[in-house]
Amino acid sequence: MADGGASSMIMLITGLLISGGASAVLIAEWSDAVRVTQINERASADQDDVSVALAGDPAMVAHNTTANTIVLYFVNTGAHDLDTSDLEVLIDGEAPTSVATSVKPSGTDWNPGDLLEVTLTEASWSYSDGDDVAVYFIGVSESVNGRAHSASTNAEVRLNAFA
Repeated sequence: MADGGASSMIMLITGLLISGGASAVLIAEWSDAVRVTQINERASADQDDVSVALAGDPAMVAHNTTANTIVLYFVNTGAHDLDTSDLEVLIDGEAPTSVATSVKPSGTDWNPGDLLEVTLTEASWSYSDGDDVAVYFIGVSESVNGRAHSASTNAEVRLNAFA
């Protein structure tokens, strides 16, 4: 009879040690999961603060028919800087052969509230005055809390052609 009590006590202690170890592992994993969730929530909140919009009159977009250029302006409407070197502008779904950018007024950093002048060049364009074209812009923010976020806008604009 004495052996039954000792073996039960050993089994009880073994069970408590195993369950204690398992609970320590589960608590550590739960802590990691909560940390990852917090990081993703912060990143999602930062994404909401990254945005861009077409600036100027969409019915009067400059189109030089001699140089085959279209000049567009985009404003950084978000709360974070945007990258001027990592962007794409499409006209009627096609990428132009050349894209030149200039930030107004600073010239370099596209800060919140600043304008980005984008000069697009494509030799095959045959647009004339009053033509409507679809514009699509996608850009990337500078690193915000270790992550870069995208910002996009699209619009239909009317070209004001001149030679």
